Amino acid sequence: MNIFFRVLLAVYAFCLTILSLISMMFVFKPDIFKWMSNYLVNNVLYSRNESIAMFIISFIFFSLSLTFLMSGFKSDKDKKGLSKHTNIGEIKISLDTLESIALAASRKLNGVRETKANLFKFEDSVSVMIRAVVMPDINIPLLSEDIQVKVKKAIEDSSGIRVNDVKVVVENIYTGYKSRVE
Repeated sequence: MNIFFRVLLAVYAFCLTILSLISMMFVFKPDIFKWMSNYLVNNVLYSRNESIAMFIISFIFFSLSLTFLMSGFKSDKDKKGLSKHTNIGEIKISLDTLESIALAASRKLNGVRETKANLFKFEDSVSVMIRAVVMPDINIPLLSEDIQVKVKKAIEDSSGIRVNDVKVVVENIYTGYKSRVE
């Protein structure tokens, strides 16, 4: 949910809290309900400007209620994968599958000790970030470029999904030994 809907939801929840407090007051003091209904009928509904304002406020609350109700039914199934349409039908490939392909391609290279992959979905393509731990005697810029080429080629050849870019972050150098305590 984006920030705009979160702010709307917070305002909506605040207004509903006030309305529920008022309705709880009606239970304990029924005279307030009589006074409020008389005030609405005599002062608000017979005045043109106040009745229009009340209608607009009611319409906004109705719209927000419908919006929040419908947002609960929205499907998140397309967020975890990509769909590709062919002349025979639809193919869905999960981001986990593409991540496994990226990891397999990056780990095949000499000089790479450990890798982690993160994929970010766009409309019909992905962006890949590879985090690697490499061996100490390797040329890091050449290895990083090789990882980018191999990962992009592996994902595009295996899945047919376009790769926007491959970012490589070398997190550390593999030391390979544990220090001894004497």
